[in-house]
Amino acid sequence: MCNDFKRPHNQKADKRFALWYMGWSSLDRRTTLPMLPWLVAEIRRKSEKNESGPGQAREVQLYLSPTMIRCVPANSSNPSVFIFEHKAQFISRFIHNSHDLSYFAYLIRSQPDNPESEMACHVFKACDPNQVPEVISSIRQVSNAALKEESKPRQDSDESFYNSQKFEVLYCGKVTVNHKKAPSTLIDDCIDKFRQHEIERKRLRLLNGQRSSTEAHVEFIMGDDPLSSSLCKVDNEPNNVQPSDADKNRTMLFQVGRFEVNLISPDTKSVVLEKNFKDISSCSQGVKQTDHFGFICRDVVESGPAQYVCYVFQCASESLVDEVMLTLKQAFTTAAALQSSKNQIKLCEACPMHDLHKLCERIEGLYPPRAKLAIQKYLSELSDNEQVNIFERVQKIKPASDHEENELVILHLRQLCETKQKSHVHIGEVPQVQNASGSGMTSDNSSAGRNKLDALKNKARSSLTSSLENIFSRVCVCCPSMSSWSRVLYILVCICCFSDHMDGWELLPLSPRALNRDQNPQVSPLSSEQRFGGEKGRRSPADYRALWKKAIHQQILLIRMEKENQRLEASRDELHIRKMKLDYQEVCQCSKEVQALWDRKLSSPCRTKVQWEKEEIHSAVCQGVPKSRRGEVWLLLSQQYRLRHRLPQRQQPPETSYQDLLKQLTTQQHAILVDLGRTFPTHQYFSTQLGAGQLSLYNLLKAYSLLDTEVGYCQGISFVAGLLLLHMSEEQAFDTLKFLMYDLGIRRQYRPDMISLQIQMYQLSRLLHDYHRNLYTHLEEHEICPSLYAAPWFLTLFASQFQLGFVARIFDLLFVQGTEVIFKVALCLLSSHEGEILECDGFESIVDYLKSTIPTLTHSQMEEIITKATEMDISKQLHAYEVEYHVLQDELSDAPPPSEDSDRLDKLEKANVQLKKQNMDLLEKLQAARLKIQTLEGSVESLLSRESKMKHLIRSLEQEKASYQKTIERMRSSLPSDAMAEVEMTQLKSSTNGKAKETACKKPPSY
Repeated sequence: MCNDFKRPHNQKADKRFALWYMGWSSLDRRTTLPMLPWLVAEIRRKSEKNESGPGQAREVQLYLSPTMIRCVPANSSNPSVFIFEHKAQFISRFIHNSHDLSYFAYLIRSQPDNPESEMACHVFKACDPNQVPEVISSIRQVSNAALKEESKPRQDSDESFYNSQKFEVLYCGKVTVNHKKAPSTLIDDCIDKFRQHEIERKRLRLLNGQRSSTEAHVEFIMGDDPLSSSLCKVDNEPNNVQPSDADKNRTMLFQVGRFEVNLISPDTKSVVLEKNFKDISSCSQGVKQTDHFGFICRDVVESGPAQYVCYVFQCASESLVDEVMLTLKQAFTTAAALQSSKNQIKLCEACPMHDLHKLCERIEGLYPPRAKLAIQKYLSELSDNEQVNIFERVQKIKPASDHEENELVILHLRQLCETKQKSHVHIGEVPQVQNASGSGMTSDNSSAGRNKLDALKNKARSSLTSSLENIFSRVCVCCPSMSSWSRVLYILVCICCFSDHMDGWELLPLSPRALNRDQNPQVSPLSSEQRFGGEKGRRSPADYRALWKKAIHQQILLIRMEKENQRLEASRDELHIRKMKLDYQEVCQCSKEVQALWDRKLSSPCRTKVQWEKEEIHSAVCQGVPKSRRGEVWLLLSQQYRLRHRLPQRQQPPETSYQDLLKQLTTQQHAILVDLGRTFPTHQYFSTQLGAGQLSLYNLLKAYSLLDTEVGYCQGISFVAGLLLLHMSEEQAFDTLKFLMYDLGIRRQYRPDMISLQIQMYQLSRLLHDYHRNLYTHLEEHEICPSLYAAPWFLTLFASQFQLGFVARIFDLLFVQGTEVIFKVALCLLSSHEGEILECDGFESIVDYLKSTIPTLTHSQMEEIITKATEMDISKQLHAYEVEYHVLQDELSDAPPPSEDSDRLDKLEKANVQLKKQNMDLLEKLQAARLKIQTLEGSVESLLSRESKMKHLIRSLEQEKASYQKTIERMRSSLPSDAMAEVEMTQLKSSTNGKAKETACKKPPSY
C-alpha cells in the first residue's frame, strides 16, 4: 500500500511518501520541456527491463524536511541510511506523465550558479495515481519554503526556457519597405493602403459579379515617401499569412517567446509565421490608429537579396497594444541580457541541442507512425556515419513497436547532441586554440577534418537538391501554359531524351548506398536495346509515343495513389484524435441491446422533427449511453428538448454564426488563454501547449464570449466546453454549449452578480437540512457553508475534480433532467460519505476531505451514485427553496440599515478613495525616482569610465616623461664639460627672459 503519513508532532513539517524509485539520469542544462518526456521514458524503460543504468527500480520512502529531500530504502528503519539527498531549493521543474498518471519526475540542479553544469532527473512511481499531485505539491511547498529561508530570489531562467506570452490579434497585411527603421506614420499609412485595396477589391467584385476572390497576393512597396508608394502584385507564397481579406478568419495568436515571435492560426492549428528577434529591426504603434501595431523584419527571398517587410496587426483595444509593445520591449531586453551575460545558458540557432528541441517540439502530440516519419527526416540531415551508428544501436535492441523505436532513437540523438554541444562553437564566437601535445593536436585535427568533411557532404547534398529545383522552376517558366502534372511529364521525357546521349551507368549516385556496376550488372529495369532503341542507338517516333503514353499512365496512377494516401492519412489522424479524446474509463457500460437501441434512434430520419416520449428517452439514458456515439446522443437529446420547450424570443441567443464570431476579437482573451493550460491538464488532448486541443478550446470559449456579452467568459465554462469538445466537433460543441447555457439556463450562474450561484448554494444547504440533518448540523458547527466545497461542482458541472467517465454520465442525465441533476449528484456524494465526514473533528480536516477525498471515487461508487441520482425527485423542494430565498432577501432589503453603520461605511469609503489616490501619487513618485536613479547610475558609469581613461592617460604621460628624462640624462652624460656649461647658461637665460615676460604681463597698463 502506498500511504503517506506525517511524522511526530515535534517535526510537524516533515512528511514521507511510500513510492517506487525508477532511477535517474544526467542531462544537459539546455534540455527543454519537449525533451523531458523522452528522458523519463528512457529511465522508465531501463527500470522495467532491468537494464544497467544509474539507478534501479526499488521501493523507497521519500522524506521531505524543511530544507532537504531524502530518499531512503523502504526496508530501512534508519533515515540516516539513504540512497540520495539534496537541498529542496535546487529543484527546478516537475514532470507529470500524461500517459501514465502514476509516474512523475523532477529536475535537480547540482550547481545552480554554473549554467554549463549538468542537471539530474529523478523518476518515481506511485501505486495510486491520485497520490501524485499531493507529492508534487508537498515537494513544491518544501522548495518554496527553503528559498524563502535563504532570502534569495529564485532564478527561473531555466524554467522560463521557451516560455511565452500570447495575445489575440487581427492580421491586417504586410508591406515591403526600403528601410529597416520605421517612420512614425508607417502603421497609419499601411492601414490607409489596406483600406484602399479593400474598396478596390469590392468594386471589382461588383463589376465582375464574383463572390469569391481569386486575386493574387497583394503587397505594397513603400519608399522614403510612404504616400508615393505603388502597388505591385506578386504570386502567393506557401506557408505565408495572406493580406487583409474579409472572407477569411484573420484572427491569430501572437506569441512572444524567448528568442522569437510566432503567429499561430487557431483555424489551421499551425504556426503560419515565425520570426527570430535578430531578424526584427523595429516595432511601432499607430499614431492615429492606436489599436494597431507592427514590426519590420528581414524577409529572405529565394531569388534576389533579402528585403524588409512590415507586418501589421490590430488588437481589441489600445491598452492591449500597449501591453504587446511592453512585452516585446521586455523580451528584446531579456534576450539581449542573456546574450551578454557571463553566466547564461549559451544557445544559438546552430546548437545541436536547439535542433533537438525543435524536433521534440515538432513530434509532441503526434502518434508514433507520424512521429517516426519526422524523426527519419531529421536523421537524414545527419552524416552517414552518425546515421549508421544510430541505426545499428537501435536495431541491436530490437524494438517491439514504433513508440519504443522512437524512444530509442531520441535517446541516441540526445547523447549525440550532448556530445556535439560540448565542442560546439556558437555563432559569432571564435574557436579557442589550445597548446597541446602532438598527439592531441593530431586527434583534434582529424576530428575537425571529419566534421568539415561532413559539412561539405551536407552542403553538396543541399546544393544538388537546389540545383534540381532550379531546373524544375526554369522548365515551369518556359512552359507556363502546362498544368502541374503535364510539367512533370515534360521533365521526365526531357530527362529520358537527354539520357540517350550518355551512358546509363555514368549517372551521379544519389545515395551513399547506390549500387556499383560491378556489384550488380542487372540493376537497370530496361535492357540495352530498350534503352537505346535497337542497334542504331536512336528511338523511333513509336518508341517516343509509347514512352509518353507510359509516363502519362504512371503519372495518373501516381496522382491517384497520392490522393488515396492523403485520404488514408487524414482518416488515420482523425481516428487517432478520436481515440485520444475518448481516453477515459466509462461508467455504466452499455450492453449490446442498449447500443442497438441508440443506433436505431440515431438513424431515425425524423429524429429532429418528431417529438418522442419523454419517459422513453429517460429510460434509454438511464440504461447507458455508448461512449463512441455520446456526442451524437447529446445533439439528439438537445434537439428533442427544443421540440418540447421553446424559449421566448427575448431569451434566445443572438443569431450569429460560429465562423463569423471567430473572425472577431475578444476582450476576454487574457482570461481564456490563462485557463487553457488549467483545463484538463492531464488529458492528452489538452496537455500540449497551444496544440490542437487547446486551440479548439480557445476558439469555442472566444466565440461564446462574443455571443453572450453579459456573461463573456467565466472560470468554469472552459471545463464544460472542454468536455463537449471531447465528444464532438467545434461547431457542434458550440451549438451544444448554447443549448446548455440558454435552454437549460446554466448561464445564470456565470453572470457577474453570481446571484443564481448563491441561490443554488442556499438550495443545497436546505436539502442537507431536510434530508441529512446530522451532517448539516456538523457542518454548521464548524462554519462550513456549501460555497466552500460545492461551488466548483456547480460552476464546472463536476468536471474539474471528478473522473471524466463519471462527469460524462452526469451530462447524459443533464440533457434529460436539466440542472436538477447537479443537486441530486451533490446530495448523493455527501450522503455516501456522511459517516466519514462526521468523524472529522476540525475545519481543515473536513474541508480537506470534501475537496480531496470525495472526488477519488471507485467505479462501483460512481455507478451507485448515478443510480441513486436517477431515482430521486427533488424538483418541488428546489422550487420551494428558491421562493424562500427570494422572500428572505426581500425582507432583508426592506429592513432599514442602521444609520451609524451607514455613516461609518461612508467614512471608510472616503478614506479608501483617499488612500487609493495617495497610493497612485506614491507610485508616480516611485516611478520618477526610479527613472532618476537610472539616469544617475548612467552618469556615474560615464564618469567612472572617463576617470579610468584619464588615469590611463596620466600613467602613459608619466611613463613618457620618465623616458624623456632618461634620454636627457644620457645626452648630458655624453656631452663634454664645455658644452654642458653653454647649455646651462642657455637654460638660465631662457628662464630669466620668461620671468621678465611674466612680470610685464602682470604689470597694469599706464594711461
